[in-house]
Amino acid sequence: MENRVIVAGAGIWGCTLARILAEAGYRVEVLEKRPVIGGNVRCETDPETGIEVHVYGSHIFHTHIPEVWEFVNRFVRFNGYQHKVLARHGGKTYFLPLGLALINQFFGVELTPGEVAGFMAEESHRTAIFDAFFRNYTSKQWGKAPEEIDPSIIRRVPVRATYDVNYFNDYHQGIPESGYNSLFERLLAHENIEIKTNCAFELPPGGKLDCPVFYSGPIDALFGFKFGPLPWRTLRFETEKLDVADAQGTSVVNYVDSDVPYTRQHEYKHYHPELKAVMEFPKTIVCREYSTAWQPGDEPYYPVNNEESAALLAKYEALAGEIPNLTVGGRLGQYRYFDMDKSIEAALAAAKNFLEKNQ
Repeated sequence: MENRVIVAGAGIWGCTLARILAEAGYRVEVLEKRPVIGGNVRCETDPETGIEVHVYGSHIFHTHIPEVWEFVNRFVRFNGYQHKVLARHGGKTYFLPLGLALINQFFGVELTPGEVAGFMAEESHRTAIFDAFFRNYTSKQWGKAPEEIDPSIIRRVPVRATYDVNYFNDYHQGIPESGYNSLFERLLAHENIEIKTNCAFELPPGGKLDCPVFYSGPIDALFGFKFGPLPWRTLRFETEKLDVADAQGTSVVNYVDSDVPYTRQHEYKHYHPELKAVMEFPKTIVCREYSTAWQPGDEPYYPVNNEESAALLAKYEALAGEIPNLTVGGRLGQYRYFDMDKSIEAALAAAKNFLEKNQ
């Protein structure tokens, strides 16, 4: 049918595309295999405490891209939350990222901004920081033995010569005041959009599509894992409600030592400091995050980038390129980890490209 498109996957990439195409006059069918929209940004509000729980791990919106910030602010207001991450090492708590606060505390020195570069140029200082904050955490995150982790990684880590402990450099940050679910609901609230949940997209026999399809599911699953599954890391979560108003004093604490099996602990109420009743409620919710190897049936989170996965991805991309009317994108489709703003930026570009070609 004319002006009909299918968007397969109701995550941030798919919902952005659906909205732009609907506003351009296309009739958009959004297919989502889960019973709800929102992808891995989906949240649930705990009825007792009012805490917005990030079901698939913490998501903080941050960007320096004006077009993206302007787009999302059409649908939600942000609360101005600024993300700060702490790290627990050797029984002490440090501010991440790597900057003056961490360096001075860890080494017991009082460097000035102009002294940081020279101090961190010394091999012994880089090694000490790497061994304390990167080696074991990376091992837990990626399932590699410590001896397999290249200590030269510290050379690629940005070092801040200031006391700025804001985790992100982006000047636009925050959490939707009305919750993340509202962003997706409002993106898809258009007369030209029809949502079908519990509805997975499958290629028709012969791969012939009768309308344009924008697919953001796993690219290997789209082709029945013909060449084998792409490797991923997955996450496991342990969520607990505690009888205290505040358990850790911040939203995320990384546990960088090997004797703690999880990588980090989230405390979700801190994402909405503007909600006084939620912050003061005498209970809180924490979530411990564990990283492990992905198996078929698990939720894919982080692509494992190496020569083998790159070669495998190229095979699936070649198959996708042979199918007219098919656009593959998003984190799962492109086998790339995207921050939310980069996913929106990519969706806006894909929509613009499609509309220019079909004017």
